[in-house]
This record gives sequence, C-alpha cells and structure tokens, in this order.
Amino acid sequence: MTTYSIGQLAERCGIAPQAIRYYEQEQLMPKPQRTESNYRRYPEAHVDRLQFILEAKQWGFTLDEIRELLILQDANGDRAQAKRIAEEKLIKIREQIKHLSRIETVLSKTLSECSGEGPMQEGCPIVEAITDGK
Repeated sequence: MTTYSIGQLAERCGIAPQAIRYYEQEQLMPKPQRTESNYRRYPEAHVDRLQFILEAKQWGFTLDEIRELLILQDANGDRAQAKRIAEEKLIKIREQIKHLSRIETVLSKTLSECSGEGPMQEGCPIVEAITDGK
C-alpha cells in the first residue's frame, strides 16, 4: 500500500504541510498512521479526502459545512442533510452574487464619472460612493 509523508501529500495536493496539520486539528482529516520515528504516513484515501476539502472550499463551503458533509459521508448519513447544507450554501451564494452585482453597478458608474485627474480634495466619485455606501 502506497503512503505519503506530509510533505509528499502537501505537494501532491498543492498546499502547505501546515494546512494539512490544521485540517487534522479541525478534525476534517483523520489522524494518520505514525512510523516508529513518529512521522505521519498518509494512505491514498487521505489524498482523496484532502482534495474533497480543497474543492469544497473553492465552492465556498466553510470548514464547518465541509466537516458536516464529511461526517455524513463517513457515517453513510442521510442525503437529505447533505442537500440541506447545499441548499443553504446556494442561498448564501445567490445573496453574494446580488451584493457583488450592486457593487459592480456602482463601481462602473463611478469609474465613468471619475476623470482620474486633479487633486482628491476636489472630490472623487469613487471615494464618495464608498463613503456613502451606495
């Protein structure tokens, strides 16, 4: 059976070894086997789990949400719970998209109003928009 050191696992997944230690501490990654010299050794399944964590983070899931999904996966839990987590995430993402769309509209408008010339003391539509919280 192939196993990996923490450095090899980190390199394979494109993250720092400290991140792997952190995920272990946060109970997202199971504790690995240890050698007689107390070095961590990770089986292939840990590669898959770490890749899941990293991908879920890219999707915007928090570590708590990822932990919930992993617990469900490990316990062969109810798909309805996983669906609930994903539905809640989708609602949050849609809210973020609306918020970012408003920011994009205001920023685009203020950029077209800003000449980019002269001193800031004469006023700057970009700074004013941010100050006003438009």
